[in-house]
Amino acid sequence: MSNYFYSEEQESAYEHFNKSLINDMHRTNGNTPNEQSSLDYVGLIRATFENKKVLIRMVLIGFFLGILVAFTTPKEYQASSYILLESDGSATSSMGQLGALAGLAGINMSQLQGGQMSLTSDIFPDVIQSRDFLLAIAKEEFVFESKGGAKQSLEEYYFKEKPSNILKKTLDFILGIPSMIVGWFSSPGPIPADLPASQGGDMDYLNLSSKEIFAAGELKKRILIEQKEKMIRLNVSMPEPLIAAEVNSKVLERLIAYVTEYKVGKQRRNIEFIEERVKESEEKFNDAQMRLASFRDSNQGVVSRKVLTREEQLEFEFNIAYNIYNSLKQESEQAAIQLKKETPIFTVLEKSSVPLGASKPNKPLILIFSIFLGFFVGFLVNLYKVLAANVK
Repeated sequence: MSNYFYSEEQESAYEHFNKSLINDMHRTNGNTPNEQSSLDYVGLIRATFENKKVLIRMVLIGFFLGILVAFTTPKEYQASSYILLESDGSATSSMGQLGALAGLAGINMSQLQGGQMSLTSDIFPDVIQSRDFLLAIAKEEFVFESKGGAKQSLEEYYFKEKPSNILKKTLDFILGIPSMIVGWFSSPGPIPADLPASQGGDMDYLNLSSKEIFAAGELKKRILIEQKEKMIRLNVSMPEPLIAAEVNSKVLERLIAYVTEYKVGKQRRNIEFIEERVKESEEKFNDAQMRLASFRDSNQGVVSRKVLTREEQLEFEFNIAYNIYNSLKQESEQAAIQLKKETPIFTVLEKSSVPLGASKPNKPLILIFSIFLGFFVGFLVNLYKVLAANVK
């Protein structure tokens, strides 16, 4: 029966393993269970390596698949840039002299210390991985040398090309067959007459197409940010070296604009509101001042209780208008100082440069990993056969 299922080489390995187990069982009682167990494991491993044909076959299969992956994976070029974000403490110390001058003008700088919103680089990965940020980058158009200098957006490129190796394309095609068959027999639903744009106007939601979702997912894998203390490194991988450098610059520019708006957007809106109130109070103050001056000019030398009362009333309105105008003016100056203080300072230590060589695929590493994976699979196959034969 064993000759029917296994080769002579495998059968000799199994007999050798059985004999080693029997010898271990008949050893002297001085051996501990741990020693017997270790001898069993050594015999099991030795029997597993006896069948070299399976190991060699699996290693060759892994090497062949590794060659397919290494030589069919599209090249990608990585561009990097380094930026330094100044801390809030340095911004506060740099405004010491400005705070002293503001104190002489009657502006309370201690009020500006409260409610300071700290900005850390921990939010940067969340910003660049957000869907809105990725879609804005995907809509940008670049010149592709591989397309004969044609201009194309990243969204269109990734949706049409779908860059990947031949194994992944084959696997995606096989997994997509059921949905493809279902699509043939399913009837399309009613299409609304007017669909809102995915990004536009005052819409509070996004209506994303499959092209936009796919492009955002591809960019999400190729735009990475790393932080080391105060140093921030932005890595962008693209199919062409020049496009990698250009996209890195675009991402960095949008990141700085987004973070700055996140930091000082509320303060800017506050300044706009205060400036509108300052204009209104200035008009009221000028009006009260002119009414008081006109009343005094027209009633010079007149001694009357009624005239004095009216003059006191106009002076009271003038003082109120002046106090309101003065307070709003000071608040406007405080808000401008606060805006200056809260604006983050980015220092670009190293701009993105055009990479000279491709960063992916790493062909030697892929081949080594494939050979190791094939050897490991062959070892598991032999191990299963040995254990299955001894269980029977």
